[in-house]
Amino acid sequence: MKSNIVKLFVACSLIFGVVSCNYLDVSDELAGGITDISEVFDNVAKTKAWYGQVYDNVPDYSRMWNSAGMGNIWAYYADELYSRISNNTGKYQEFSSSDKDSHRWSTLYGSIRQANIFLEMAKPIMGKEGIVTGSNADLLLESDVIEMKANVRFMRALYHFYLMELYGPIPIVDHSFTREDDLDIPRAPLDSVINFIDRELLAAMPDMHQEPYHDDAEHRALPTKGVALALRAKLWVYAASPLYNGGFREALSVKNEDGAQLFPDYDESKWQKAVDACKDFVDYADNGKRYELYDTGNPDESIYKLFQDYNNEIIWATAKTNWGKLGDQNFESMITPRCEPNGLGGIHVVQELVDAFYMNDGLPIKGTSFLPKSPNYMEDGFGTLDGYEVSNMYLGREPRFYNTITFSGKKWHMSGTEVQFYKGGNADKSKPDGAPVTGYLLYKRACREVHGTAHNALKSKFRPSIIFRLADFYLLYAEAVNEVNPNDTRVLQYLNAVRKRAGLPNIEVLNPAIVGDKDLQRAAIQRERRIELATEGQRYFDVRRWMIAETEEGRQGGEFHGMNIDGNKQAFHTRMRFQTRSFKRKNYWYPVPLEEMQRSEVLVQNPGWD
Repeated sequence: MKSNIVKLFVACSLIFGVVSCNYLDVSDELAGGITDISEVFDNVAKTKAWYGQVYDNVPDYSRMWNSAGMGNIWAYYADELYSRISNNTGKYQEFSSSDKDSHRWSTLYGSIRQANIFLEMAKPIMGKEGIVTGSNADLLLESDVIEMKANVRFMRALYHFYLMELYGPIPIVDHSFTREDDLDIPRAPLDSVINFIDRELLAAMPDMHQEPYHDDAEHRALPTKGVALALRAKLWVYAASPLYNGGFREALSVKNEDGAQLFPDYDESKWQKAVDACKDFVDYADNGKRYELYDTGNPDESIYKLFQDYNNEIIWATAKTNWGKLGDQNFESMITPRCEPNGLGGIHVVQELVDAFYMNDGLPIKGTSFLPKSPNYMEDGFGTLDGYEVSNMYLGREPRFYNTITFSGKKWHMSGTEVQFYKGGNADKSKPDGAPVTGYLLYKRACREVHGTAHNALKSKFRPSIIFRLADFYLLYAEAVNEVNPNDTRVLQYLNAVRKRAGLPNIEVLNPAIVGDKDLQRAAIQRERRIELATEGQRYFDVRRWMIAETEEGRQGGEFHGMNIDGNKQAFHTRMRFQTRSFKRKNYWYPVPLEEMQRSEVLVQNPGWD
């Protein structure tokens, strides 16, 4: 078996560029002169290196300007962001299954392949005849291997989840393959995928680290039992949501060649499973305050610092980060306006997201089904903010607005410069992205201590790239409970916990009629997720699993707006269409990549895709 694995890699290497190898083929780690895979797992350093590479494709939401499927390109493909630099057409325009941008298929199956080989071959390394000798660097204890394998088993489940999140039913790959194996594997029914991920998470948890690594900088990037419980909670909320649970009627006729139905009919009981999974996680989080909302008592400070340093709201974050420093096309430069040193001004916010934020009285700028319009909102005229004259539409907004949006008239945190995006302002329109196409830049996750030239400023600052944080799961818990029993007090308890941290009043204070009304509470939770998790890579998947991408609240197609960047200061503050985006029913699911369809005899495509 071992020699077959090596031979298969060599064969693929020799014909690379002529014939593409199957995504289930053996790992590229067999390159570099290794003639027997056991060489890896007889060596402590090589075993640990292989183990580390299993984590290579954890999500990295600090990657916000390329088309990598495990980065944060999804904020551009949703009704949140736009950038000239990150693919001007994007997946918000018509595309085909041959388009290779942002796919996860081969990338994640490569990591699953890595995981399977580790699970099958990693073993303790104890010295000669099992006698513990030498330094710790020469040893791999059985207890170490047990925990490492549990973590790898979790990662294999995680990668299946992220494939499912994009494609729906997928092939389940729970072992490595040799030349003698049939590598053409059909997609498993969606319920089978969900149940496989669930079983794997439950099996991995007992041997994973039981406490968060908040105070252990060396191990923070490793998953723990809390991370596995969180993923399981999200898994079952997804499973119960309309897109996954019979709501996409066109998908119900999609079957494998053997007649197996890939997408399930509606099953109401999945919502109770979602409640139970969310409760398991939240109970674990609350036990000893393993995780808690980051709240200093000052909403602006809390929302800002949440993303600056490791804290107890973070369930899991990757050690990778592109937040970093000013210069080149990294995050800090891309969100900094061009009037500041090293500013590229390349991540633009669409008006629809700007308008979603509440006023500081907790009411929206436009009435909704669950809350009336704020009487304090005005669009005409100007007022003063931080010593500068700004449009009234930017005054009196909630703290999350000021921590997410750079708008014209905003005072830049380090230099004190007034940022001006209107014609005749200080944005250099002669340079690419000199003026934001929408009249707004992203500000969320900016570091207020980093600056290109200011005295005593930091040149760079590491910030955790958050994968899971508690606010997300409080809102998932509220969502699931609402679907089972809208009169359950937990619905508003966890919704209001997120609002309270943001400095907003309880929602039932603003509208007592919302209590116990499933439709109104659902709409309020969906709006809260849009605001709280803005540009964190979740909105794209939320509007699809809810199947609201064709409604006004979740609209992903049609005209999108910004300010009038060619107008003077007065005319600038007028909504203008800057782009028309495409959304069709088929876009609820991503297509299986065309190249995979072409070399398979058993894969079937998602509905609506050729």
